[in-house]
Amino acid sequence: MIRSIGVHTYEIDDVDVAVAEIQEGLKDFPLLENTVGIIMCDPEYVDSGVYNALCDALPFPLVGSTTTTQAVCNEADILILTILVLTSDDVFFEMAMTDDISGNEILAPTRAAFEETRDKLPSEPKLIMLFPPILPDTAGDAYVEAFDELCPGVPQFGMPATSDSLEFDNCLTLCNGETSLTKMVFLLLAGNVKPRFLISTLQDDDKTPFSGEITRSEGNVIHEINGVPTYEYFESIGLAKDGKFDEGLQFVPLLIDFKKRDDYDGVPVIHAIVSLNENGDAICRGYMYQGSVFTITNPSMDTFLKSSNELIEKIKAMPDRQATLILSCIVRRMSFGSNPTVEAKLVKEALNCETSFMFAYAGGEICPTSVRDGKAVNRFHNFSIIACIL
Repeated sequence: MIRSIGVHTYEIDDVDVAVAEIQEGLKDFPLLENTVGIIMCDPEYVDSGVYNALCDALPFPLVGSTTTTQAVCNEADILILTILVLTSDDVFFEMAMTDDISGNEILAPTRAAFEETRDKLPSEPKLIMLFPPILPDTAGDAYVEAFDELCPGVPQFGMPATSDSLEFDNCLTLCNGETSLTKMVFLLLAGNVKPRFLISTLQDDDKTPFSGEITRSEGNVIHEINGVPTYEYFESIGLAKDGKFDEGLQFVPLLIDFKKRDDYDGVPVIHAIVSLNENGDAICRGYMYQGSVFTITNPSMDTFLKSSNELIEKIKAMPDRQATLILSCIVRRMSFGSNPTVEAKLVKEALNCETSFMFAYAGGEICPTSVRDGKAVNRFHNFSIIACIL
């Protein structure tokens, strides 16, 4: 069984005050034999030295990534550092940071770090929490598939690092004092842990009349849709001109059925098109498997919040919650414009302090779409809000 507590600090400039505030939040919380802290913070907390000071001061390791706009018990704001502390006598935690994976060489460095870390556990992992870097040429599915090969069927949950900048040049993974723009961090959980997962994506009202089949693709690049070049398809429906997306169109969310995948469980996934390249091919945040069928969606702020409410109600209905980690796509936050904390505050007010939770924004979401017969179907998502309940 896991016990947990969420703590926070708003202090960025005074390292000693920040550490004291976190320690004050933990003073009446007894730590059991095995403890870890999941840390989320704006990159400013790394630059100021607060992150490193906490790693030195706390009696347990910290693992996580940079983000923006978070919520924890009674608190929600843009600039805040939060830690979700997990402690247990019969759940075991081991964490690691891989070597550089920026050259799309992911499996080998992940295997080396994973095997060394797994050997420290008394039994096989039952949950893998991932905090990969956000790399412009790497699809989020690449991280998921690496761990699927190393640990088949074990649930994965997590997020690529992010920040409040669309440049993604300061998005760091965090591993007990270490930071990186190009290395993946992960946390393995073994023992008496039975994670449960929830996903809320887009609504039926978000669907447009435009759909198609991916007839030629490679990795996260779509070359043809319905047998014609990708840019021709998007020109035909009025989203592109002269081989480029319309000005101001940054992300195109596709609701995808992976019907020709062997592991397809009937649950569609949202993947985002980021841009068209010089050849008119679509560059996506996730893998676009040939033969998949998609529907273009057009979500709004209202439907994002509707999906958030649906997820929250499902969380509240879950029995025996000890800790909940909630991650929402950074594009959802962008859609809230001048009210960037609206979703975080919604989560804070709905969950209150009934049980410990942490909410943060993600550069993509990693979560199983289903777990059947003890085997998880792990997926990378965009535009979604996800939860892991422990």
